[in-house]
Amino acid sequence: MADETESADAGGESATANALALAGASRAEADAFLRDQRHHLQEQLKQLSLKLWEMRLGVLLRIATAFTGLAVAAGLAYLIWNAATSNDLVIDSFQVPPDLAARGLSGPVVAAKLSDKIAAMQAQTNSQRAPKSYANGISDGLKLDIPETGVSLAELDRFLRAKLGHDLHIGGELVLDEKGIALTARIGTDGSATVAGAPADMDTLLQTLAEQVYRITQPYRYAVWLQRERNGSHVEDAIAVLKDLAAGGPAKERAWAYNGLGASLSTYQSTKTALAMHRRGHELDPENYLLVANIAALEGDFGQAEDSLRDEQTALELILAHGRDYGLPDRLAGPEHSYRAAIFFARGALLEAADEARKFMAVALAGATANQGIGQYVEALAALHEPDAARTAQAENPVSPLALSNFQLGNFHARVAVAQEAQDWAGVLAAERDLLSLQARFPGWTDIRPTFFDPLMALALAHLGRFAEAEARLKTTPGDCYPCLRARAQVAALQGQDGRADFWFARAAAVAPSSPYAETEWGRALLERKQPGAAIAHFASANKIGPHFADALEGWGEALMAQNQSHLALAKFAAAEKYAPNWGRLHLKWGEALYYAGRKDEAAKHFARAAVADLTPSEKSELRRYSASRI
Repeated sequence: MADETESADAGGESATANALALAGASRAEADAFLRDQRHHLQEQLKQLSLKLWEMRLGVLLRIATAFTGLAVAAGLAYLIWNAATSNDLVIDSFQVPPDLAARGLSGPVVAAKLSDKIAAMQAQTNSQRAPKSYANGISDGLKLDIPETGVSLAELDRFLRAKLGHDLHIGGELVLDEKGIALTARIGTDGSATVAGAPADMDTLLQTLAEQVYRITQPYRYAVWLQRERNGSHVEDAIAVLKDLAAGGPAKERAWAYNGLGASLSTYQSTKTALAMHRRGHELDPENYLLVANIAALEGDFGQAEDSLRDEQTALELILAHGRDYGLPDRLAGPEHSYRAAIFFARGALLEAADEARKFMAVALAGATANQGIGQYVEALAALHEPDAARTAQAENPVSPLALSNFQLGNFHARVAVAQEAQDWAGVLAAERDLLSLQARFPGWTDIRPTFFDPLMALALAHLGRFAEAEARLKTTPGDCYPCLRARAQVAALQGQDGRADFWFARAAAVAPSSPYAETEWGRALLERKQPGAAIAHFASANKIGPHFADALEGWGEALMAQNQSHLALAKFAAAEKYAPNWGRLHLKWGEALYYAGRKDEAAKHFARAAVADLTPSEKSELRRYSASRI
């Protein structure tokens, strides 16, 4: 405390002295003193400001240094991660005799030419499979590994890949002797391939060697390439490759091999065996959506409607959850729409099915598989009772002869469905001649003919009064085939065999409880028997199963009219229009109900709509009679 007091006193004396000095000095001296003090103060402020900037620059420099360090660390981390996850085919420079190298055929040139051949095959291999799903991948194209001089990022990347990665290196040598040249490729520890011939045939030799390397390193892709790029002429070779891969390939490849086997066998050998192959693959890899979708498609071909619907739903769930692990990102939208279309169709939501099939067509790939959704779209239009629109769509979107067989199969089935909807029974039977020619190209279809085609043919025969032939077609069909059981019921109904018809309708409804078609057809048959009350029970059941199925609602309306309740039928017809807006019969019966309800002006509008829509010959006659007598 004493020190503080003395300091305060000293400060006071100094201030007093300065004040006295200034007081005693002249004005000029006082001003000079103040200027001098101001100058010193400004200098001190400048020095302080300079120190502050130096401090700021130091902080900024340290931040920049930190960011640079982080960037370098991140770049190095990326190089290490990229190297550690690398799983590519890398072609090293070949050993070449000096005299050939002098003529321009050096080691790097041979490696580059081989790389070009393999890359061309890869580009021709049309597969939905994602590159990362392969045991040996070609993710961004083949990599040429030609050493550089000095130190560079490329050399660092090469070093890290060699130490940390899983690349498969392909090297080799070209030998020249009196017999010609021999070109050998050595594929890591997986083996080697050698071709020999005249120097003038170098391009052909390189192509043959590329095919052998492709087979050793990419057996699945090679099998696909054999089938699709050679138009099925090497199917047996492709199947042999896939069988070897399924039996002894890496675990990651075996499920894919079974998928490829299933696709090949269903086209060229046996659909039953194909289904077994897909199921084996699914056991090995339950998350592969393609395997499940292929199972669902074949189950549908065999008429196993409930199983097919369940597996279509599973395939859709899997592609949404794991699609990028198995398929190319830009090719996932098409299958998604296709699976949704199949699900909607099975449930009777036909307008939604047509919309999804149209979207499928919009994203379909150009080339051999173009218009791959046309079969689904046409069949949905036919089921919506728009056969003219269906024919137009099919004519405007022809399926390429090079398209996969399952797309050609679906397109043919849709064509028959259109003829059936138009009640062109002779046209249905005529289509069978074309089926025989297609079956000669795709013998695997033989297994599914009884379940996929014969029900349609049997119905056509029955409508033409050829009941014995119709029954013969259906006699050996399996008991779990939904379209077969429905056809049995309808053929029996056409013959007036009511008990048999009810038996088969009941069987059909039991094997596919998630589809409304059998219940609706049963209701229609009861309505034909003048039993509207019993018919309504089945139409109501069908509506509960498939609330968007217009046929059940329309039939319900007709049954109400048969009970003299036309005023109640109007609500059913209005509901049906939401799901089949262009159905001619719907508007015909709606107009009739409105007429009986005393609303003749509205009735005339629906009769007019019916007149421009698709109608069967009997419906056209009814419209003419009705218009002539009542309007």
